[in-house]
Amino acid sequence: MMASRCAAAAGEGVLHGMVFFLHDLPAPSKRQLGQLVAEHGGATLSMPCRQVTHVVARAEEIKAKSFKLQSLLYKNPAVQIVPESFVLERTRNATKVSRRAASPPPSCTAMTPAVAAAGDALAAVVAAAPTNEVAQRPAPHPLPIVTLVLPATGPNTGDFRVAVFGLHFVPGAGAKIRFGPVAAYDYEWHSDTSVICSVPACVVPPGKVAVQASNDNGRHYGLPVDFVFYDAGAARFSHSVEQKVTVLRGQLQNVGRAITNIQRMEIDLRTQIAQLTNIKSELELPQPEPVAEKSKEEHVARHTEFEREIRVFISSPFRDMKEEREKIVKYVLPRLRKLCMSRDVQISYVDLRWGVTGAQAEQATMLLMCLREVEKSNVFVGLLGERYGWSITTEGDTSHNDLLTRSLEIAAREFPWVNEYRDRSVSELEMRMIMNHLHVGNAKPAWFYLRDPYYIDEVKKEERHLYTSEGPITGRKLVALKTDITRSGYKMKEYFRPPQMADFLFEDLQAYINDKYPEGVALSENEREELRHQLLSRNLSRVYLINENNFLELDKFVMNTTKEVPFLITGEPGSGKSALMANWIARHKEHHPEDVVVSHYIGCSPASTSYTALLLRVTRLISEQLAIPAPEATPATIAALFPSWLANAVCSAVNKGIVIAIDGLNKLDERDNALDLVWFPSSFPHNVSVIVTTTPVQRIVHTMKKRNCRTLELALLEEGERKAFVRVFLNQRAKKLTDAQEFRIASTPQTANPRFLQTLLEDISVFGEHEALDKRISQCLDAKNTAKLYELLLRRLEHDYDPDRRGVVKLFMSFVRCARRGLNLDTELAVLLEQSGVNADDWTPLFIVVEELFVSMGGVLSFANDDIAAAVTSVYTWEQGTKTSFHEKLASFFSRIEGVSDRKLEELPYQFEQTNSWDKLREFIVDVDVFATFFTPTTKFDLFHYLRLVEANTNCDLVQAFIEKLAHFTTASDHVPADLCYKVGKCFDEMSKITGAERIYFKALELYEATSMPLEAAKVKRDLAHLFHVTRRTDKAESTLKELVITYEKEKGPDDVEVATTLNMLGSIYVDKENSQGAHAALEKALHICESQLGADHTTTADVLYNLGCLYHFERDLLAGNLDKAEAFLKRALKIKEQAFGYYHPDVAWVLNKLGCVYMEQDQFNDAEDCFTMALEIREVSLGPKHVTVAQTLENIVTLFAAQEEYQKAEELGQRALAIVSDTFGTGSFQVSQMLLRLGALRFVMEKKDEGTSDLKSAIDIRTKLHGADHPATLEAVRALQELLAPPKPEPPSIRQLREQEAATGAAVAPPPPPPPPMWSRSPPPPPPPPLAAGGGPLKITPGAAPPP
Repeated sequence: MMASRCAAAAGEGVLHGMVFFLHDLPAPSKRQLGQLVAEHGGATLSMPCRQVTHVVARAEEIKAKSFKLQSLLYKNPAVQIVPESFVLERTRNATKVSRRAASPPPSCTAMTPAVAAAGDALAAVVAAAPTNEVAQRPAPHPLPIVTLVLPATGPNTGDFRVAVFGLHFVPGAGAKIRFGPVAAYDYEWHSDTSVICSVPACVVPPGKVAVQASNDNGRHYGLPVDFVFYDAGAARFSHSVEQKVTVLRGQLQNVGRAITNIQRMEIDLRTQIAQLTNIKSELELPQPEPVAEKSKEEHVARHTEFEREIRVFISSPFRDMKEEREKIVKYVLPRLRKLCMSRDVQISYVDLRWGVTGAQAEQATMLLMCLREVEKSNVFVGLLGERYGWSITTEGDTSHNDLLTRSLEIAAREFPWVNEYRDRSVSELEMRMIMNHLHVGNAKPAWFYLRDPYYIDEVKKEERHLYTSEGPITGRKLVALKTDITRSGYKMKEYFRPPQMADFLFEDLQAYINDKYPEGVALSENEREELRHQLLSRNLSRVYLINENNFLELDKFVMNTTKEVPFLITGEPGSGKSALMANWIARHKEHHPEDVVVSHYIGCSPASTSYTALLLRVTRLISEQLAIPAPEATPATIAALFPSWLANAVCSAVNKGIVIAIDGLNKLDERDNALDLVWFPSSFPHNVSVIVTTTPVQRIVHTMKKRNCRTLELALLEEGERKAFVRVFLNQRAKKLTDAQEFRIASTPQTANPRFLQTLLEDISVFGEHEALDKRISQCLDAKNTAKLYELLLRRLEHDYDPDRRGVVKLFMSFVRCARRGLNLDTELAVLLEQSGVNADDWTPLFIVVEELFVSMGGVLSFANDDIAAAVTSVYTWEQGTKTSFHEKLASFFSRIEGVSDRKLEELPYQFEQTNSWDKLREFIVDVDVFATFFTPTTKFDLFHYLRLVEANTNCDLVQAFIEKLAHFTTASDHVPADLCYKVGKCFDEMSKITGAERIYFKALELYEATSMPLEAAKVKRDLAHLFHVTRRTDKAESTLKELVITYEKEKGPDDVEVATTLNMLGSIYVDKENSQGAHAALEKALHICESQLGADHTTTADVLYNLGCLYHFERDLLAGNLDKAEAFLKRALKIKEQAFGYYHPDVAWVLNKLGCVYMEQDQFNDAEDCFTMALEIREVSLGPKHVTVAQTLENIVTLFAAQEEYQKAEELGQRALAIVSDTFGTGSFQVSQMLLRLGALRFVMEKKDEGTSDLKSAIDIRTKLHGADHPATLEAVRALQELLAPPKPEPPSIRQLREQEAATGAAVAPPPPPPPPMWSRSPPPPPPPPLAAGGGPLKITPGAAPPP
């Protein structure tokens, strides 16, 4: 207490170091408390950020523990929640202490003499001042508070720029910001809450420092935030030689930077001396740092991405050159881009088309930005007419002289030679920089184009003043500049009209490209692929705001030595997943150069979307970096070889980590079922870190979570991050906005999505009219989402690239939108456009500009995201007639393709569906060649979909149609008649068309037997036995299978897999017939054969395990542990199926369905519901919503909901299941009677007696017609109805009531009878689902497994 009083006496505020947030207080209280806090050394913030130490709230709200206060406490557990009295009491006590400060307390006399003297002096000052004056003295200006720094980390070598956000900044000469011991410089103030500044080149110890701000030239600093200086050169392994070399290189670079800064300082001093003394000293620009020669290990390709980029800077006065610039941007550069694409070269341009913005005028940075861009470019284009451009002048408008003077002074700090040309225009300074070689590095290729003075005669009279010289003096300067250009040795041409200039420029740059990148020396396929990945990575890294929390999560994952599963980054489209990965990889490579890092960006090239190409590329890059042989693999074998090869490669990575980063799993080509991730290893070696990104595609995310992957879900941008991103993004393009414009963009909720924000900024950065920029920003911000923003982009593209209203943009976009999987640019889309009257010269410039909106999958163009597709639909194809016309054109195009190709199968039936051309679809789909090509494991579900459409929309009997086709089938075809017949039967079997499948199976059996093919005939008989089982002809199924066992044992031996498959089906039938002994014998023998012949993890083994699980589930009443055994067998089968087929295959749903039944028997209702829900989703997507297996899952969910008394849900799902069963088996089938019994009993429970009675009577009628009135199944239904209609029996007396009765009568009373048996005995479970195809190869049936009861 005495120490605190001494501190108060010494002048330190009692609230010093405390930061308050005043929560929901009345305005008068806020003002009073804010003033007290400021007077006593504290600070108040207007938002509850992490710097807040105390939250002041009303006492009643604290007592009630309101939700808002609990939320604040949850976000910042260290904060204290205090009432208003906390501040009042502290400040009141401090006032009392200050009044006694003139007479120090005894404990203060023990101070050192110096401190005592200082205390006495301070006490004298305080005593001399009246107390009321001290209390009433106005509070000083509040100290500046730093709340956020972006980025939050930087290299310990300095030399980078950051954005600092906070409160109470006072821009001016006294404003200072320091990063620990390092003072920032080059402040660019945007408001009193934000500033961009530079950290100078320096060498500081790595670690955390405080970032503080001062408004009084560094005398007092406000509250800080943390900033981390990371070691720019340290490697991970402290004992390795690599680390020492890296550290020494970093130190050498620091020394070089320091020397460069000293040289620049020397130049600055010499320049100032020259200005004062008019004596010019010879200026020597610092030389660029020498680039160390790359070792063989670092040199992967012949050319780096920087060597294959052309960056064009366009220099000219603004007002009179708008048409020339439009020609360059819209016609010259797109044509050049097409040429560059063929040579694997990237071309971009820098065009500062906004002129002088308000923010640039305020900061006077326009000239500096221009010169920086000239320095970064490697091709220069100069345009001059009769206008000189912006310069300091005494002629005409002189209002900009002060601004240009300040711009020259700022630019001269970085480019001292500017002082020699202070009276010249901005355009001349840009051109002089090239002509006089005033830039760093080698001379740049440049072309100058001078417009004929007589061109002005073609300009409108009211605009001619914009095309003439500003005055005589500037006119003479322009003539001198043109003369110097002519004598400079650079290429110069004169032109009369802008189109002629465009032709000249195209010819010159085309010759330059042909010379530098000749046609015969293009990159190899591997080098081209690497270039595309590198270019995309660099583009993603150009503008990025580091979120240190995300980086930290990735760092921790990589450093974890016990990991075996990937790290998943997920987020909505446009949330910044790709940028996060690219920028983290760049920093990881810088920090850990010893690691092997491979990144793959799916969608950056046509080959990148294939998972086989992905695996081949990853293995090639790892083998190159580790100097080990790559696997001898093909696209067909790489998925199987990859895990073992990677495990072996780890042995070569001594003291090295391997990082594999895969961006955009959702962009994989779906045609090989790649999204099921069967090809993706489920685990990796411990020192292999795998990072993947994806949008929230349920199939991918569910698969990754099932593998226990760590997940990072990206959040949207905060307002401060949006504002900083706006500045950094536009600064890269030498553009600026005003503070008001920045605030409007950053405060709009839509810009929290990074894709929306970047799309908006890209749009306004190429917007040519700065005067209309506010209007354009308003239009963009009116868009409610990214799709609406893309609609504005489409309208701008129409204006720029379709001025004659020929529909170029509409046709290009609509054809891609109406295709099912997109279109091949050269062989499909180009032909369709030409047929519509649009030639390549019309659409090529458009495609070059919008190429980033597309992704190429195996050469097929489709939209890069759903927002673009939605925008095209809204703008062009929302009318049904318009949409149908495009689908008709596509159908006509693909109909003319000869033969049966994959693209024809993908597109033509889809186009028929969209145009409701059901007869054409029927003719196409029942074609023998089409069917044979369509019925494959990867495409058969599309075939099922189209067959159902034909059946629903025509009067066609599909079974009869195929029988007629098969009857007229000729042996001249490539297909064997019996095989084709069997495939058709299998197709109908899997579609649950039982009657048709049986007819065609018998036809196939007849053909096989006629050609003496006993094993093939046996295969058909086994499928017929399955149909007998489905239709409850179990005796016939049993006898058929017993015969087949004998046949297979005779033909192939007793231990053959075919024997096991047949025994498996036979065991399933025994389960249905309640023959436990026979089931055990058949299934255990089948399991022994499968495990010995195929292995414990084979899918056929899983089929047997499934049926064993069904058997133990059936025997659940015989032994207590049978349900546990059933669960164990089913889990093992599920694991095998998931590993073989992925998590979204129908075989997986089959096992999940039965496993849910087991969980339901164990009263694990949540687990059961999860299993049923997943099984239902898989079956609906893969087999269709009306497949019989969907009904089986629905029946199980009905039972589950009824057990949990959710009767309404159960009834709705029961009705849906009844409709499916009726369509599949017919309204008079036994399966329908089963469903009616279940629904009827459910409705009695729901007190819907009439409906329940009707259901049960219908079930009785069906069974009577099928089996007769005396059949056990019929009697079971009758007994069920009688029990439900019988009046409720009185409750039996309790034991207590019986004892009371005994005591009253004195006679013994018989105990109550045991409870009655169940309402009806357990009937056999419904028949199993039709067999399903397993992966590739021949179709495997899952033999005879009974579905859940």
